[in-house]
Amino acid sequence: MFAWESLHSIAVGGIAPHLTELAASLERRGHEVHVYVRTGAGQASYEQIDGVHIHRIAFELSSDFVQEVTNMCNAMVHFMIETEHFMDAKFDICHAHDWLAAPALINIKHNHDRKCVFTVHSTEFGRCGNNVYGGQSARIRGLENDAIALADKVIGVSGVLCDEIKGHYQFDWDKLRCVYNGINCLRYDGNLWDPSEVRGLYGVGPMDPMVLFVGRMATQKGPDILVEAIPSVLASRPDAKFVLVGDGYMKEALVARIHEMGVASSVCFTGQMSGQPLVDLFKATDLVAIPSRNEPFGIVTLEAWASNKPVVVTKSGGPREFVWHDNDGYLVDTSSDGMAWGICTAFSNFEHARYMGDRGRVKAAFQFSWDNIAENTNNIYDELLPDHPGHPAPDEAARKIEMEQMKK
Repeated sequence: MFAWESLHSIAVGGIAPHLTELAASLERRGHEVHVYVRTGAGQASYEQIDGVHIHRIAFELSSDFVQEVTNMCNAMVHFMIETEHFMDAKFDICHAHDWLAAPALINIKHNHDRKCVFTVHSTEFGRCGNNVYGGQSARIRGLENDAIALADKVIGVSGVLCDEIKGHYQFDWDKLRCVYNGINCLRYDGNLWDPSEVRGLYGVGPMDPMVLFVGRMATQKGPDILVEAIPSVLASRPDAKFVLVGDGYMKEALVARIHEMGVASSVCFTGQMSGQPLVDLFKATDLVAIPSRNEPFGIVTLEAWASNKPVVVTKSGGPREFVWHDNDGYLVDTSSDGMAWGICTAFSNFEHARYMGDRGRVKAAFQFSWDNIAENTNNIYDELLPDHPGHPAPDEAARKIEMEQMKK
């Protein structure tokens, strides 16, 4: 596997947990998995973690970001070939994640003739807030286009994203598959010793209704839609508090906007967060707002559910495929009015909001487990290698052995 980020190298966004958890789950199914990612400061060039071989790659930096990504990917492919020489064997599948690994797949298909899978986690069109730009953005679209065209199988992380891919790129639709993101709910287990202590860190009182946003401060993620909804929510619940986690080019303007509207005392911008402090915030909040204009999947939905929290999410993306309105969250229009309605409705009945969060936890744990996601991915690998079927999960293998013994 090839990616820009991993929980065991440099973690930036949703690809890091996806890659890391998927690789570990595939390893549990009996596969030998090698992951090629960029190296972080002071990190070893190789480690084996959870059975997965992690190769951290150094490469030549560049003031041209697209060229830097290409340098990284070419270095990854070089070390992949070195690994094959060392093992005296060739990899059966090469799996690249998102445009930041697209040059690796393109290199492999042009020069090394391997079966390749390309997972699209979002399109450049979506990341630009449903806009088409020139310059660097056009070059990124070109890399996406070439990787999608050359890959033997293409995976989109939601049906909505698959439709978006079809609409923007010319390729054989028969090779497109949908595999959702997953979540490790165990990371979110356990209750906070004192939720009010966590809330107090961000200016939220023990009994204040709390809204959490987690994401990039960018047009795609719609933090401005949530900010514009705040006055309407405060008109209904003056004690409500909003905690916005993340960084991005919109942040400065959003901070100015909350002061302009006179609601700054109800809002806290935390900047980028990760790890246990972020998990604690999910556990401390009353609901999670997802106001995206374009959301390929919305892994924050699963993070909210894993924490037993309901979501208020726009209909503009993947979550509309799996959020059950009024059962595990509210699906709302992509507008400040829609967001305000969903938040106020949740705050009007906290008992039902808690019920929706509990329902979400059940769905996340069963429907979106990484073992399920790995099985779906494994099935796609098997399509490319019909004479080399993938290994079943350990519990599945045990059941098959038991059934065979019962027949005897």
